[in-house]
Amino acid sequence: MSLMRTILLILIALVVASPVAAQTASSRGTGSASYGLRLSADTRAQALNKAKVNALEAYIAETGAAKLRLFEARRAEFIGEIDRYVLSAVQLSDTEDKKAKTYTVTVRAEINTTLLQTKLDAGSAVAGATAAQRSLLTFLFMARSQDTVQSFQDKEYRRVDASSSYSENTREGDSFRGNSVSTNGSINQNGSMSVTSGGSTTQRSDNISWKVANAAEVNTAMTGAFSAAGYEVVEAEYVEGESRGLLSIERIRKDFSTGNDLAPATLRDTANGIRAANIPYIAVGTLDVGMRDRDPASGNTRVFVTVTGKVLDVTGRFPRTVSSVGPVQFSGTGPNETVARTNALQLAAEKAAQQMINELNVKAVR
Repeated sequence: MSLMRTILLILIALVVASPVAAQTASSRGTGSASYGLRLSADTRAQALNKAKVNALEAYIAETGAAKLRLFEARRAEFIGEIDRYVLSAVQLSDTEDKKAKTYTVTVRAEINTTLLQTKLDAGSAVAGATAAQRSLLTFLFMARSQDTVQSFQDKEYRRVDASSSYSENTREGDSFRGNSVSTNGSINQNGSMSVTSGGSTTQRSDNISWKVANAAEVNTAMTGAFSAAGYEVVEAEYVEGESRGLLSIERIRKDFSTGNDLAPATLRDTANGIRAANIPYIAVGTLDVGMRDRDPASGNTRVFVTVTGKVLDVTGRFPRTVSSVGPVQFSGTGPNETVARTNALQLAAEKAAQQMINELNVKAVR
């Protein structure tokens, strides 16, 4: 009994002591600083600090307008704690302009994206709200893969226009000499023909039917992202039973199997059903799984996922889009197609949810 208790305590200690792995991203930055008589260590430090700030700003700029607006609203706060968000900075190059008395350094910085996003979310309206003030949100994101593709041959139309012209000149004459008469004449003929050809080709887009399914990795990633941002997430299956029969997950799945959006009737009933369940927001969208290929860097199997989605506010008379994402593509790799597909779906779901959350935060939706 004592041995088992000791083992249990050791396992608990290991779990508690294990650090949470932070997600990071690389970004390049350049900074310059001026000096007086000679280049000093302080000047180098100033340029390095500016390079870190520039790297952080470059990363923020690449992640979308919504995150950029959140960052700009609290820019001084982030810049004042730059070393918390830049984990490391590897110097790539540096130059000294002795004539201008400036020192410039370029670095590759590792950005702590987990901490950065956490701090951005912490300043949002939903983060500052009490549990009673926070909005309920449900979502229906479907993972799709191509089931059948119907292609059509090109239709060609050809036209040939021909025109021709013809002219003839005739000249005759008689001459008398002594007791003889002679006759002469000539005929000139000219002809021409021109041919003009043209036409057109008509192409039809492919008819694609999709195999649609709920993916556990999508639900987990979406729920985790929205919950971490402070939203109260309700599974769609629970909402369906409280929607007076208006919200139909199967109907939504059927619409997404033949198109990229909900049919008007389905959207109307879905909005009314969500409203009947007293839930103000619903996120809907698709994650389209592409064909596998080989990742040139690692040699592993690679799968791309294209995500498109939006968040609807159904509290008013008509539903309105308060946030949207895509179409944007993400990729996942793994030793086989199943692992690569799972990784790609999880990454796409996380990134899509975060982009929508950033837009909701900008609009102070809670």
